[in-house]
Amino acid sequence: LAPTYHDGAAGAVFGCPHYARSCKLRHPSSGRLYTCRLCCEQERELPLKDQDSPLDRYEVSEILCMRCGALQPAGSSCINPRCEAQGKPFAKYCCRICNLYDDGQDKHIYHCPYCNACRIGRGIGIDFKHCMRCNACVAISNENHHCLPQKLQGTCPICKETLFQSTEQLRGLKCGHVMHLSCFAMYRRSHAYTCPLCKKSMEDMTEYFAMLVASE
Repeated sequence: LAPTYHDGAAGAVFGCPHYARSCKLRHPSSGRLYTCRLCCEQERELPLKDQDSPLDRYEVSEILCMRCGALQPAGSSCINPRCEAQGKPFAKYCCRICNLYDDGQDKHIYHCPYCNACRIGRGIGIDFKHCMRCNACVAISNENHHCLPQKLQGTCPICKETLFQSTEQLRGLKCGHVMHLSCFAMYRRSHAYTCPLCKKSMEDMTEYFAMLVASE
């Protein structure tokens, strides 16, 4: 029941390394408390005998307020009238569908009804649109969007982690395939310029190839 902190030993901001929030989620099956689903995943990676199943945040029905320790139905603010929060929300952003709470001050989050998931951005029709063919949210500013059916349903071709629920920034390639931005940077440092899946050029290589020809 002890509170956890987003800022670690400083102990000034409730939360965990992944999110700033003042509540914990109760696992729908085991009843154990986790600050977020990613904390549950980290614990699942430990060599423990009694491991929980992945925390399905859509099935979470109870949360614990870290300010007063009251266990209560999932909601946006503590219902305990004696809580010091005095009705203050658990986080700046609260999604009652995903049970996602985030108090990041410089982060914009919206819920996409088509993905049925929360995404980083200001919202559909503001800075993102949902591509029905890709079944993915795409930046409106991306004029070179290449459709690829269900492109986020697979895994990153570099680290093999799932893409659809990833909290990391993603990078779309010219061919339409997607990988984590950090994986893209690492892959490019190895001087690779073709997609690891389809072997097509990841970017417009016209200038690069022109330099090669000029150097011959």
